[in-house]
Amino acid sequence: MILTREKIGAADAGMGDDVTIDALLRRHASKTPDDCALVDPVDRPVFTDGRLRRLSWAELDAEVERVSAGLRGLNLGRDTIVALQMPNIVEGAIAFLAVLRAGYIPMPVPLAWRRREVTQALIRTSAKAIVTVCRCGPVNCAELACYAAADAFTIRFVLAFGRNAPDGVISIDENIGELARPSADADLGRPGKAGHHVALVTWDATPSGFAPVVRTQGELVTSGLSHMLEAGLSDEDVIATTLLGSSIAGLATGFVSSLISGATLVLHQPFSSRALAGAMVTEGISHLIIPGPAALGMASLTRSSGRQLRSIGAVWRTGDTPGRLPVPSAVPVVDVMTFGEVGIASAARGANGIAADLPHGKVHSPRSHSRGPSLLETRVTAQGYLTLRGALVPSANLPGEPSLSIDMDGWVDTGLMSGVAHDVVRIGSSRRNVARIGGLSFPRPALEESLRMISSSAGAALALQRDNLFGEATRAGNGNQQALAEAFEEAGASSALLPRTDETKTEQRRAGAA
Repeated sequence: MILTREKIGAADAGMGDDVTIDALLRRHASKTPDDCALVDPVDRPVFTDGRLRRLSWAELDAEVERVSAGLRGLNLGRDTIVALQMPNIVEGAIAFLAVLRAGYIPMPVPLAWRRREVTQALIRTSAKAIVTVCRCGPVNCAELACYAAADAFTIRFVLAFGRNAPDGVISIDENIGELARPSADADLGRPGKAGHHVALVTWDATPSGFAPVVRTQGELVTSGLSHMLEAGLSDEDVIATTLLGSSIAGLATGFVSSLISGATLVLHQPFSSRALAGAMVTEGISHLIIPGPAALGMASLTRSSGRQLRSIGAVWRTGDTPGRLPVPSAVPVVDVMTFGEVGIASAARGANGIAADLPHGKVHSPRSHSRGPSLLETRVTAQGYLTLRGALVPSANLPGEPSLSIDMDGWVDTGLMSGVAHDVVRIGSSRRNVARIGGLSFPRPALEESLRMISSSAGAALALQRDNLFGEATRAGNGNQQALAEAFEEAGASSALLPRTDETKTEQRRAGAA
């Protein structure tokens, strides 16, 4: 699928027209088949089914082929959108790659989304299948997918990894081989350049609702290239990431950077700090991807003696300003600023420990090379909002509404209040009519209406309030907590929206990190 692209400005240089995600995988499987590609979280049995897995590039390629053959057997049609709701496990990467190889378009959705948000995404994109796991923590994800599929009439198949798949769900572990069709190259017969075809749909909050954000093969690969250049990654590195693959930041800094560089990728859940600390030693982690505030603490405490850690990727939530290191760091820090799903910008810190400024105009990759490629361009409008364009930014929308605001020159509105001083962009802390709760964003008008309905059902006063930890959080002025929990369950709302109490604080932190 090649969407009609708007007129794009000079910052459109990317990886080229013929580079695809699947081609990168095949290249590693051919040239370095025995090198380690993917490693499961060491605490995987705690939160989901399945044994710990460690796959080489050849083994990963073989698994992708096995699953993609079954997916092709579903006969969904070329460029059909397939939803993915997966935790940070090896099967998440397998599913993503298999959907692409089968000729479909993967659409990862946040793990913290529940029936309401998932259903909206399925209906908006006319998705025909969902891939998930049977269990993630206390949540029966396969059952949740079945409920969402029942509300979205386009869904034909629900597939799941894990044990005890519910009735009507295809077990990928046990039954996917029965659907297999003869192998065929999914790119054969596609018109135009391979890099221009749609490779990914993620989700961003806009004032009018959740909007699908579409990226081509070239745009997705370029997002990983930008971070790889800034962090100096190579095939000798081992990357550990706590970010889920449902956002462009999580995909670019971990999964795609690994595919481009050939580095091993070690996966971790956002809340498993003890498992991560152990893996840093046992797996020889050299590049760590974690949320910004945690990254600064890690950089301040880490000592170079006896450790292989070469750099830390600090991913900052939309609207956050990268903080300064309290003490000199023994490990370089690469800040990754996010602008919703519209774009990301990576920049290595200097020796002074201060985060690099975001230039007003062209942004080069890597930042230290003024003659490097310009993959991103910034502009602040007369109304005081940040807009972006370039190879790191989506260039087109799926038909329908809501959608991103892309003008005829390729500028995409982030909704972030911003200003310019001395050719540097100063970003505000909020987006226009978007509420940020932890790592998730919600359209404010729709969210407030939903809270009013839940308030009426539960007999409680619910409202959004500023929160130092979460950005914003739901507060309950009164009402029975059990009735509130049941009302949220009935509404199918995300667990991130539960009112903050001592009992829900941990759950919200996990949902926000996801």
